[in-house]
Amino acid sequence: TLTDKLPKLPEIKIPEVIDLDEAKKPAFAAAGVVDLYVEQVKELPASFKKFQAELTAKVGAARTERTAQVKAVPAQVKGLPASTTESAKKLQAELTAKATKAQADVTAYYEKLAARGEKLVAQIRKQPSTTAAVAEVKATAKKAESTTKSATATAKKATKAAEKTVDAVEDAAEKLG
Repeated sequence: TLTDKLPKLPEIKIPEVIDLDEAKKPAFAAAGVVDLYVEQVKELPASFKKFQAELTAKVGAARTERTAQVKAVPAQVKGLPASTTESAKKLQAELTAKATKAQADVTAYYEKLAARGEKLVAQIRKQPSTTAAVAEVKATAKKAESTTKSATATAKKATKAAEKTVDAVEDAAEKLG
């Protein structure tokens, strides 16, 4: 029930002699609370009117400011082509400068890489294993050249011998008939 949910009030011991002034204090305090509440409620319409006036003033100021801004738009629009062209020229100059710098950076980096590669190749050429490999390749090339000359000479001899054999066969065929 509803009464179960209310807080339990402390037991009041009633003295044999009751002080009426003291007994009236809680009722007077409750009346004071109600009076304070009513006083504050009475101030609400005045507070509301003050708030409404402030809000109306702010809306009016905002309207005036927006009107001025709207009136300034045509002048701003007229100035756009000149400022746009100027901005485009500045942007073009900036981009050209950046592209030129990037190209110079890439070229410089390429040159560094080429120098590094040249240094590496020079080091590799000086290594004993590389010089030995080059010498071996040269020796192999000489052997191949010698073998090729020998094979060519042998092939020429074989060709001459084959020609003689063909001639002999032709002569014999003629004699036979």
